[in-house]
Amino acid sequence: MGERLVIVGIGIVVALALYALWRFWQQRHLSALREVTAPIHVPAGVVGGKPTVLYFTTAECAQCRLQQTPILAQLQNRVDVAIHKLDAIEQEALARVYGIMTVPTTVVLDSHLRPVAVNHGVAPLQKLQSQIADVKKE
Repeated sequence: MGERLVIVGIGIVVALALYALWRFWQQRHLSALREVTAPIHVPAGVVGGKPTVLYFTTAECAQCRLQQTPILAQLQNRVDVAIHKLDAIEQEALARVYGIMTVPTTVVLDSHLRPVAVNHGVAPLQKLQSQIADVKKE
């Protein structure tokens, strides 16, 4: 019994360490993208001037349609923000730039089109509002 607990404990520690490394890499990647002076990593049709959300989805994503899309509609009704819906499969190269590994994923850009946050999975309305408010403070 004691050996099993040790093995489970080691498994949990390893999983937490891997998650911490992934988050660290993600933050460094986001910081590197912010350093790019020209927003070469945004799709055509996306213009700056106000906070922007890039919404990565796919045609088959039920969570996207049933949860994230309504949340983004609410966000757009409450806050002055541009939302661009992108198919993660069609925009594979762009998805790779932002480290998109799952859908839905939202990327919050500041008014200069620099990424400030990447939300993997369904992002709650309050979290998105907070990220947009932080962008507007800058």
